[in-house]
Amino acid sequence: MSAFAQNVTVTGTVRSTSDNAPLIGVSIAVSGTSRGTTTNVDGRYSLQVPGDAVLIFSFLGHATQQVAVNGRTNINIDLQPGGSDLAEVVVTTALGIKKQQKTLGYAVQEVSGETMAKTKTPTVLGALTGKVAGLNINNTTDLFRNPGISLRGRSPLIVIDGIPDPDADPYKLNADDIESISVLKGTAAGALYGAMGVNGAILYTTKKGNKGKLHVEINSSTMFQPGYTVIPEVQTVYGGGDQGKYAYVNGSGGGTEGGGWIWGPKLDQRDPSTPSGFYETTQYDSPIDPNTNQRIKTPWVSRGRNNIKNFFRTGLLSTNSVSASIGTDKGSFRVSASHVFQKGVVPNTELNNTSFSIGGNYQLSPRLTMDSKLTYNREYSDNYPTVGYGPPNYLYNLILWIGPDIDIRDLQNYWMPGREGLQQRNYNLSWYNNPHFVANELLNGYKRNNSFGQVTFDYKILDNFTVKFRNGFNQYSTNSELREPNSYIAYDYISRGNYSTDMANYFDINSDLILNYNHQFGKNLKINVTAGGANNYRRFESAYTTTDGLTIPGFYAISNTINPLKGSNVLRERRTASAYGMLDVETLGFLYLSLTGRYDKTSTLPIKNNAYFYPSAGVSAVLSDVLTLPKAISFLKIRGSWAKVNTGFIDANNPYAHIPTYNIGAKWNNIPSLGVPSQFISPDLVPETVLSGEYGIAAGFFQNRLNVDATYFRNKDYNNFQLVSISQGSGYGSIRKNANVFLRKGWEFMLSGTPVRTRDFRWEASINFSSVHRWLKDATDNPDGYLGLVKEGQRMDRIYITESRAPDGQAIYNANGMQAFTPVGQFFGHSDEDWIYGVQNTFKYKNFSLSLSFDGRLGGLIYSTTNQKMWWGGTAKGTVTSYRDDANAGKNTYVGPGVVVTGGSVTYDAYGNITSDTRKFAPNTTEVNYISFMQTTSGGMLNNYHYYSGTYLKMRELVLTYNFPDRWIKGKFNGASVSLIGNNLFILSKMPNVDPDAESDNLQTPSMRSIGFNINLKF
Repeated sequence: MSAFAQNVTVTGTVRSTSDNAPLIGVSIAVSGTSRGTTTNVDGRYSLQVPGDAVLIFSFLGHATQQVAVNGRTNINIDLQPGGSDLAEVVVTTALGIKKQQKTLGYAVQEVSGETMAKTKTPTVLGALTGKVAGLNINNTTDLFRNPGISLRGRSPLIVIDGIPDPDADPYKLNADDIESISVLKGTAAGALYGAMGVNGAILYTTKKGNKGKLHVEINSSTMFQPGYTVIPEVQTVYGGGDQGKYAYVNGSGGGTEGGGWIWGPKLDQRDPSTPSGFYETTQYDSPIDPNTNQRIKTPWVSRGRNNIKNFFRTGLLSTNSVSASIGTDKGSFRVSASHVFQKGVVPNTELNNTSFSIGGNYQLSPRLTMDSKLTYNREYSDNYPTVGYGPPNYLYNLILWIGPDIDIRDLQNYWMPGREGLQQRNYNLSWYNNPHFVANELLNGYKRNNSFGQVTFDYKILDNFTVKFRNGFNQYSTNSELREPNSYIAYDYISRGNYSTDMANYFDINSDLILNYNHQFGKNLKINVTAGGANNYRRFESAYTTTDGLTIPGFYAISNTINPLKGSNVLRERRTASAYGMLDVETLGFLYLSLTGRYDKTSTLPIKNNAYFYPSAGVSAVLSDVLTLPKAISFLKIRGSWAKVNTGFIDANNPYAHIPTYNIGAKWNNIPSLGVPSQFISPDLVPETVLSGEYGIAAGFFQNRLNVDATYFRNKDYNNFQLVSISQGSGYGSIRKNANVFLRKGWEFMLSGTPVRTRDFRWEASINFSSVHRWLKDATDNPDGYLGLVKEGQRMDRIYITESRAPDGQAIYNANGMQAFTPVGQFFGHSDEDWIYGVQNTFKYKNFSLSLSFDGRLGGLIYSTTNQKMWWGGTAKGTVTSYRDDANAGKNTYVGPGVVVTGGSVTYDAYGNITSDTRKFAPNTTEVNYISFMQTTSGGMLNNYHYYSGTYLKMRELVLTYNFPDRWIKGKFNGASVSLIGNNLFILSKMPNVDPDAESDNLQTPSMRSIGFNINLKF
């Protein structure tokens, strides 16, 4: 036996000859196996291999290089730009299995964790925006809210170090701990995860320890929010009141106080008869005449013209982390800690997020290794703002129902003098809350403890036969509390004070036993067989308790309730047992076939149908390995995959949704009543099914200086769990059954390359764009072919409105000059975007680098609650017209743009389709009161009924980095860099007052740009 056959630990560095800089995320494969690893953040690597192994180094944009170990323990590599590296790129796939990209029959895109090292966002998901084709991140502007995420139009599974995380809280991950992110885009790609992976998966691989001496890294970022990208622009010409009149009496909102509208008198109007020289009226802060005990009239001026900017403050996001790693030939160890502090732009709001991770791997014997990771995370906030339209949202009061006649700064003393703790001070004491009162007294407290991790044992039975046993868990406990102060105004009551708590605990455990065997038959056939079993168990329990008024105001305790406590509790458990297998075949030197199968048995379906099997298949052919192609084509691959995946989760939040139960009704003499549910559950439910097909092509040109990838996919969703109306004579209103068939289809394109490359300068660029839509294929329970108002063959994102419009789209008015309505909704447009896209550019010159990232969407309509309510309430800038002055003077002079029906009639079928139309139209000429018109219509016909184009372009990131030369830091640091950072710097959009990034609007926080810096030190 050769001495070189013994295992050795090889260490070294990997650099690019173009700029002599370390390469981050280099794939290192061992010839003859599918094993791979990646270098760490400073280009160094360390791995244990046989002494006679051949190492294959590959990195995007560089030529692959093979190096024989020959017993050496230190090998430094310089990779040349160019080459056929696309054929050798290694990515992480389902179950954490490493595979070469060229062998895959489905689309996978990998993102380096380094994309998050400089630019910081509140969650790790935010850093993926615009970087992955088909992945749509809806970034909210509100503090402590999860961004919406969809992959090919559906919510993907999140997997951390091989362990599925159904909860997927994006705040619990420390971005500096992430080594790489692999996005499995299709149903076939996630098929081995079963029902959980039916919509694809996002795999997070965290950093491991390094062999060798102690390595320490410190990463610190500070981001400020000094200005606005998008902020609501309100009119500052008219104040509160109605029909041009206002006079404060007692804060009731009635009478001369104008009903809470902002349709009051014009501000800043000169009146020489008053002491101030301006028109005067009584206001909430008017002094009281001690002789008459009546309020003294004060000037009616625009003292609150900058209320929005005067209310908000500069936000802050501070992220600090430190990590240390050390290792020997037997194993390595890494520990990290991080803290994120976010100060909200709303006064008295903030968030803290702390994480601690420890992990490592160790060779317990020549054939047995162990790998483990444990992370603890704590999210905590004494107060974060409420979102959505309604009294608890500060924007509800600030933007919609406070006019420019009131200076928000004058409301900072929010307790009425002499009644502190009992009565808030505000211009309206019946309907609206003082925004400062809401921010400082209506407190949302939140604490969450996350623990998650895994331990994996790998045993090599033979050189080509291994067994892996992996156990992982996710656990969290939350404690939410709401402190509702005395005099807080809700829609239907004025609070006597309340205190509520909501506590929850969640736990899941995932166990996998995986066998793997690989063998090569001659030169043209190689197989890799994987088989295993899995068990998944989840448990969720919660308890909600609330007071019914507080005996002692301001004392927030459950025991301080006036009336008996109210509350509820929940317990949910479910389990899935699985067996799965995979066969990979490589033949003829260019053809790759992969077959998978999984069998699940779940507790969430009727027993007779609770077990099901789902297969998948994929094929990839690297044509450039067998065909003589033009010199310009360096790499050419075609691929295809097919999968049939079932899911037995009728309701993701209720594992008992398949079991008929009674409802608990009202109590009589403390004896609860039971009621028959209105919904009948079919005992014949079978799993929902997704039948997926995917086809793609990847090509590299000019030594892979230019790379193109295109994918088309088509999913058929059938056996869907649907509520279908049934005859009331059955005793039920609806039945839960399998019904309806949908098609989900789309395209994904990626284009990347290096347009310019010299010794000192390098420009890397990429662009991706994608489209996905969902159609109704078969409405199985309606012979007319309709599901609601959607007909077979139509898209499911159709928007319907009931405002009546002529065939040419003009608004139709009734006899009193107001908008007419139709009995059934009419098609108005589509809500889904036509395309989403992202553009990244990186310029490197010697020790400098500049990264620019843009993204956005094209098409689709977004409804804006903010704009609709502003037009309704009178704060929109568009309401400043001469017609408003006429209305204030009691004149009816406004004519709504559109037509009236002068003759004929129209009839509709049950689905809103016009069956006959003999109407004749003439221009509308009815003059109406402008203010009444807006209070009735919200000016919908003037603003596309408040559906706005979702098209936008956003500059997401700008990072300018300087890496200090080795000669400057030698003997002090192993590496050091400083970066200037800008996030969310500007946006081009057709949507007024609102950032369309979230693709929805329900009174969102103004969009802020972030500017800051990052310091990175390595010891």
